[in-house]
Amino acid sequence: MNRLKGAVLGMISPGFLRFLSVQQSKSPLLRRICAWGARWVKGQDAVILRGAGQGLRFNVAASHSAFILGNHESEVQEFLTKILRPGTVYFDVGANVGFFAVIAARLLGAEGRVICFEPLPQNARQIEYNANLNDFSNIAVRCEALGGSNRLEVFKTSDEPTWGMLSTVGKDPDRASGEISVAVRTLDSLCVPGGLPDPDLIQVDIEGAEAEFLAGAQQTILRKRPILIIELHATNQPVAAILDRYGYVYAVLGSSESVREVSWDANIVAVPQERSDLVGVICPAERAAVT
Repeated sequence: MNRLKGAVLGMISPGFLRFLSVQQSKSPLLRRICAWGARWVKGQDAVILRGAGQGLRFNVAASHSAFILGNHESEVQEFLTKILRPGTVYFDVGANVGFFAVIAARLLGAEGRVICFEPLPQNARQIEYNANLNDFSNIAVRCEALGGSNRLEVFKTSDEPTWGMLSTVGKDPDRASGEISVAVRTLDSLCVPGGLPDPDLIQVDIEGAEAEFLAGAQQTILRKRPILIIELHATNQPVAAILDRYGYVYAVLGSSESVREVSWDANIVAVPQERSDLVGVICPAERAAVT
């Protein structure tokens, strides 16, 4: 992306971007304007303009142009900057093209580890590309999904690279484009002696398979007690029930709404009940709503 484009995009305020994001669904004209603007950054090496990733080099490929603007899920970015420290082991489950992975890689330093799980081969390759753009050697990519059993599974793809999902979710993604076969593994089968290190923080964005993932990660979660960031997709009740069984407290990031009632695609943070110091890290607005 050339300097002129970067300068123009940098002049757009986050508030105006949020307005466009909300209003474009109501206006064909705004949708066309947003699509035109997105083409400025897609498929080009660029620099993230703001947020926790500001200054990192990144190529969104065909994914969200908001990654370059730096305003994607700002509440998650803020939380990661509070929690991740040098030496942390961070798992990114449903890593897409690696936006949060490169942010985490910078925050936790060369002695830390970022392990990405991404079942779409083109997305997995893009994570590696973005890691190389920033000379990060602490990012590893596994081209597989995490779930409740070890198996091969149908993965339903979408024209929008962030909307694909396992067929076990029980519905088709928006703008469905086809199906591929992917490997599914349980986290418990990977975090064993001689396998992957136990995670300190797990971030999960897997389009409706959240409860299945948690079931397949039970032993690891009960043993290591990692912090969890989970994006909900109408999975509020089953996710909350599992977290209760695992002895976690949880809240919606950036909101005082109840986890069991918050709307689609909210991000929640869950911490072990015994880690009261971590509960205190949750912002005051969320702390009041901890379940």
